[in-house]
Amino acid sequence: MLLYWVCQRSPLKLYKTKLVGATILSVKRRAKLLLFELSSDYVLIIHLKMTGQLVWRSQVGKVRSGGHPIQGVDQVPNKFTYITLKLSSGGKLFFNDVRQFGYWQLIPKRDLLRQLQHYGPEPLARNFSLNEFSRLLGRHANTTIKSALLNQTVVAGLGNIYVDETLFAARVRPIRKVSSLKNKETMAIHQAIIKILKKAVAARGTSFNTYVDAKGRSGSYWRVRYVYGRPGQKCLKCGQVIKRTIIAGRGTHYCASCQK
Repeated sequence: MLLYWVCQRSPLKLYKTKLVGATILSVKRRAKLLLFELSSDYVLIIHLKMTGQLVWRSQVGKVRSGGHPIQGVDQVPNKFTYITLKLSSGGKLFFNDVRQFGYWQLIPKRDLLRQLQHYGPEPLARNFSLNEFSRLLGRHANTTIKSALLNQTVVAGLGNIYVDETLFAARVRPIRKVSSLKNKETMAIHQAIIKILKKAVAARGTSFNTYVDAKGRSGSYWRVRYVYGRPGQKCLKCGQVIKRTIIAGRGTHYCASCQK
C-alpha cells in the first residue's frame, strides 16, 4: 500500500491496521461518497470531488477506470497517483487526482450513520417526497433556490449541472429566493429533479470534460442538456440567448425568457 498524505483524512497508522489485510464486503454509495464496507468493522469513504479517479489494473494488465480520467490512464502509477492498493487477486487499485480535492477516510462502521446524518434524502429514493422536500427547502427561505439545491442537507448528491438543468425544466430562475416560490413552483422543481436525474442516469451521466463511469464509458447527457455550459447560445425552447452568472460561487446558466 502506498499513500500520500494529501488525500488522507485518517492517520496512516489506521490504514495499516484497518485497511491492510481487510476484505471488502460491499461497495455502496451515499450522496457523492463511495462506501467500502471492510471486514475490520471499518468503512472506507472515498470522495472523487472534481478530478478524482479510481483505476483498477488486473494481474494480467487489464485496466478499468471510473471518475475523471487523465490521458494515459493505462500508465499507472503516474504523477497524479496518490494512493495505490495491492489486492489479494494480484490486481491493484490506484487513486489519481489532478487537483487533489478528493479524499479517503476510514471510520468505524458504528459511526457511519452519524457521519452521514446531515445529508438530505436521495432524490431517486422513495422518501424523497414533495412534503419532505418542501420542509427541507423551507429551512433556507432567505437563500437563492440555486444555493439551496446545491446544499447537500436538502438533496443528497445534486450537483451544479443538474441543478441548472432542473431549474430550467421547472421554469424557475436560479436567483429567486426560496421564500418567493409558489407551491406549484416547488412542486415543479421536485418533479424536475427526479425527471432530470433519471434521464441523466439513463445517459450514464455527463462527460463534458473527462468523466467516465465504472466501465470506462463516457456519459451522453451533455448532448441533450438545455442550459448548462451553453452561455451565448440560443435557448432550445424559445430562441433567446442563454445567460451565465455566478451564484454561490458556481457558474450558473439560465434562460431569462423561459425562467421567471
